[in-house]
Amino acid sequence: MRIEMAIAAACLTAGCYNYSPLTQPTPEPGAYLAVTLTDAGSVDLARYLGPSVFVARGRYVGQDDNGLVLAVSSVELVRGDQVPWAGERVTLPNDRIASVQVRQLSKRRSALLVGAGITGLVATTVAFGLVGGASSGSTVGGPPGKK
Repeated sequence: MRIEMAIAAACLTAGCYNYSPLTQPTPEPGAYLAVTLTDAGSVDLARYLGPSVFVARGRYVGQDDNGLVLAVSSVELVRGDQVPWAGERVTLPNDRIASVQVRQLSKRRSALLVGAGITGLVATTVAFGLVGGASSGSTVGGPPGKK
């Protein structure tokens, strides 16, 4: 029973996310953002983010006089590689940002993921007889019968 609960919990917490353009002037504090840099931004911020960074992803910390402050969790390079970070704070100047997208939970895709997980769990349970129970006519473990 614990395994089934763990699988169900994993399905519920995994979820699927989409990125959509920021529709408000300032993101909510703690929102997970994908910040696409301009070409000049990629060059100017190379000493902080590394060479050839195209997108910085992380939690929105706030805005200061120099730009958008992001606790970076990963960067994406121009060639497509993802490089993980550990939440270091970096200020991205507003004039070096091409676009900002916010990560949002995709309810439809998450529901499909949960449905597939539950279907798989039920199919496995049925296929391998993981639900206990014996028929009433079983003699397994009972006293030996007389002939």
